[in-house]
Amino acid sequence: MFALILGFSTRLMAQQATPIRMLFEPRENTFSLTGAGGGNLYSLFNAAGSASGILGLDANFNLGDKIEEAKEKFQTIAATFKVNLFNSTLVRAVDSMDARRIVFQDNDFRINIGVRYNFIQQKNKKIFKPVTSAFLDMVIVPYQVEGATQGKGFTTLSFNAGGKFGFLAKWGIGVFGITVNPQLDMLFVLESENSFSFEEIMQTGTLPNLNMPKMAKGYIGIGTKIEIPLTDFGLFFDFRKYFKVGAADAAPGLVDRLQFTFGGMALGSIFKNMKNAKPKKKKDKKKKK
Repeated sequence: MFALILGFSTRLMAQQATPIRMLFEPRENTFSLTGAGGGNLYSLFNAAGSASGILGLDANFNLGDKIEEAKEKFQTIAATFKVNLFNSTLVRAVDSMDARRIVFQDNDFRINIGVRYNFIQQKNKKIFKPVTSAFLDMVIVPYQVEGATQGKGFTTLSFNAGGKFGFLAKWGIGVFGITVNPQLDMLFVLESENSFSFEEIMQTGTLPNLNMPKMAKGYIGIGTKIEIPLTDFGLFFDFRKYFKVGAADAAPGLVDRLQFTFGGMALGSIFKNMKNAKPKKKKDKKKKK
């Protein structure tokens, strides 16, 4: 409920982030089963809105660590797989879909697969850790269009890649941090040749027909996201600008302005320690002769 109250957003996360405790303690937390919930602007003001219930698996693989200049440095690979089977992506042809819902998809996604390469430093008894990451996500969202006169729906496929630069810290309130995440986004609309579901939902009042011009189905975006991850909650601010690919006209509202959203998400994770601490060897006492 806390996330639902604070999640006044068209998106929950620009990237599905690795749980902060897994990132902060990569050797102790190597696997997690994650549940997340939240709401967005549509669920409050639009009948076509959605709230999300996400289930995910995160795995963290340590590539090694070393000590340089009194700092311990880690390199890890984190993989994430998330499904969102409890939301509804059914939209009505008589309503127009806000282009931000196409851009910011994490309230609607069905499948999210991601990989992160993390470089982490720690000093001063693990209180403060600079973090640098590279990420790649694939996001799949199937939309059903109720009442469409030509076609039954469409699917969006997105690839998001970029970097994360910031820090993590642990004080009395728990683990928290701040990161800035520049990224490149590629968005594709997958629709059958004779379907006009995408055109109809983006242009309310226009009756589709076989002579109706098709909209552009490929877009490239650049943007930056600011994240404030906490132990079991995260805040974010996301900015993006999209450009169409090809000669067809762009979907209304998608490329003609800067896309912006902000919000939050509550997380709950169960961690399993995959590496057991090695028992200390007992020193043999030499017998005095």
